[in-house]
Amino acid sequence: MTIVQGKISLDDRGCAYSPEFGDVYASKDGAYEQSRFVFLGGTQLPERWQGRDQFTIVENGFGLGTNFLTTLKAWREDPQRSGKLFYLAIEGFPLQASDIKTFASLSLKAEAEELAAKWPTLTPGVHRLTFDEGRVVLDLYFMPSSAAVKKLSGAFDAFYPDGFSPKKNPEMWEPRLLKAICSHAREGATLATWCVASAVRKAFTEAGFTIQKVPGFGHKSEMTVGRFEPKFKHRRSTTFLNSAEKPQSAIVIGAGLAGSAVACELARRGVQVQVVDAGPVGASGASALRWGVVHAQPSGDDNQLFRLTRSGLEMLREELLCYPELVRTEGLYQMARDGAELQKWQQQFAQLKPFSFPKDFLRLMSAEEAESKIGLKPRLGGLWHEGAGIVAVAEWVRARLNRSGASLLFNTRVGSLSKQGKNCQAKDAFGQIIAEADAVVVCCAAETANLLPGIELPLTRWKGRLSLLCEGALTDLKGAVTGPGYAIHSPDDWIGVGATYESADKQMSSEEAHGKNLSHLTDLFPQLTEADAAGFYEGFRCVAPDRLPVVGQVPAAEGFPNATGIYVSCAMGSRGTVFNELAAKVIAAQMFNEPIPLEADLLCAIDPGRFFKKPR
Repeated sequence: MTIVQGKISLDDRGCAYSPEFGDVYASKDGAYEQSRFVFLGGTQLPERWQGRDQFTIVENGFGLGTNFLTTLKAWREDPQRSGKLFYLAIEGFPLQASDIKTFASLSLKAEAEELAAKWPTLTPGVHRLTFDEGRVVLDLYFMPSSAAVKKLSGAFDAFYPDGFSPKKNPEMWEPRLLKAICSHAREGATLATWCVASAVRKAFTEAGFTIQKVPGFGHKSEMTVGRFEPKFKHRRSTTFLNSAEKPQSAIVIGAGLAGSAVACELARRGVQVQVVDAGPVGASGASALRWGVVHAQPSGDDNQLFRLTRSGLEMLREELLCYPELVRTEGLYQMARDGAELQKWQQQFAQLKPFSFPKDFLRLMSAEEAESKIGLKPRLGGLWHEGAGIVAVAEWVRARLNRSGASLLFNTRVGSLSKQGKNCQAKDAFGQIIAEADAVVVCCAAETANLLPGIELPLTRWKGRLSLLCEGALTDLKGAVTGPGYAIHSPDDWIGVGATYESADKQMSSEEAHGKNLSHLTDLFPQLTEADAAGFYEGFRCVAPDRLPVVGQVPAAEGFPNATGIYVSCAMGSRGTVFNELAAKVIAAQMFNEPIPLEADLLCAIDPGRFFKKPR
C-alpha cells in the first residue's frame, strides 16, 4: 500500500488548488464558512453531540483539514459538547505540515498551527493525534479510500464525504466505496456533502440513508443531507469484541512495560485500577532493563511486523514527551548485517519498496555519515531511523505506575482468574480472592497462559542476556546502533551489548553468552578489538509462534466460555518498548467502545482469538 504526498498551489482566484486533480480544496465563497454550513449544519451539529459521552465523525477526503478544524473549533466553543470527540479521516494524498499552516482559513489559523505541530510522518497507516488532553482524537488514515474502507472498525455518528469533484476524482465517489463506509453508520447517523450527483445520492439511499436535497452554500444552489434509517437492522461484524458496559474498575496483572501502559491508559478514562505483581517492585521482570532501543522494523514488503512497529512508534511519541529525562530520540542507526542486505536495501529504496520513505522517518546512510551521527564508524552502511532512539525502561515503567495513581500490590502472585456474575476475580494459589473488578488485563508475559483456564495460548520463553561492559568502553558511541545485535551507550554511561536468544533447552554458559555478545560488537565496529564484560542483565522474552504480540479481549473458548471483561497484553518478544503503548490503547478502546487506532487486518493479526478454539 502506497500513498502520494499531495501538492498544492494557488489558482488565479487565490484558492488552494490541487494540480493532480485540477480542482480546488474548498469553495471560493470561503472554506470555513462552507464547512460550517455544509458539514456541521448538514449533519445537525453541534446539537447532535450535546450531552453524549462520545461522538464519532468519519470524513473521506481530509485535504487541508478544514472540516476537522472547523469541527474542533465548534466543539470547543460548545459548553454542552460531548465528553469525547473522535474524528476518523481518510486521505490518500496527505499534505505537509507547512501546507496545513500556509493555506488555512483565517478563522482557523490558531487551530491549524496546533494541528501542524502534531502532524505525523507521511507513511501509510493510521496516525492518531490527540487534542485537549485526549478528549479530542483524530485518526488519520493515510491510504487510498479503497484501502481504508477495509481497515475501518467501529461505528460513526456523522459522515462528511468531501472529496474533489466526482468528475475529477471518481474513485472517492464510487458507489461501492460509499456503501462500504456507510456500513459503519450507527442508527440515526447523519451525513452531509456539497455533492448532489444522482449516482452518489443513490448509493447513500441503497446504504440505508434517507436522502434529501436542500439549499446549498454560496454559488452551489443545492447540497445533500441524509439520516441513517435502514429498513433492516444492521448486523455488525463481531471480529473484535467490545465491552458491553464501560468498566469503572480494573485489575492489571503485571507491573512491567505492558501493565504500566494499561494502568495509565485506563486511569486517564477514570477507571479505578489495581496493579498486582509477583515481584517486589514495578519492572522487576524483563522490564528491569536499564535502557532499551525503540525503533520500527523495516521490511521491503511492508509486512505486518513493519506496520505494527510503525504504529507502535507513532503511539509512543506523545507518551514519551511526558518523560524527557528518560528518553533520547535523536535517531538510531541500523547497520546492514552484510553486503547482500545493504544491496537489497539500496534496491528497495531505488524502487520505492514498499513505499517512498520520508527522510524524517527512514533513509539510507553510509558508514561515513553514520560515524558523524553515532561517534564511531560502523563496518557497513545501513539505515537511519529518524525519531527512534533509547528509553530508560525500568525508570519509565515505575514513573508510569506512579503517574497512573493505581493501587499497587506487590509480592503477590495470582494463581487463577474466575467470573462471579459480571465481576472478574483474581485469586491466589489457594483460591482466596486477591482483587475483584469489572475487568482484568493480564500482562504477565508467558505466565499469562497459566491464568486462562481451558485455553492453550502457545507462548514460549526465550532467555536474553545483555553483556554490560566495563567503564571506559564504547565512550565514543552516542546512543544506540543495531544490526547483528545491538550496542547502547546511555546518557548516564550505562553500556550494554547484546543480546542472546536462548531457548529453554539450549542455554549458553556465561562465557559463551559473553562471547556471542562481544562478537556482535566487533561485527558492528571491527576497530573495537578489546572490550571487557563486567556482568550481565538477563530477562525472558515472551514469544508467540507468529512472532506478533497477543493483545485484546479474550473471546469465549472451550473450557472458558465466559471470558467477558478479560483482556491480555503479552508476547511482545524483543519489542516491548515499541508495542506496549499501542497494546494499551487497543485494549482501552475495546473496553470503552471507542474507535481503535489500528487497521482492522492488524487487529486480526494480534487478536488473542487467533489461537483459540470457539466453544461448541
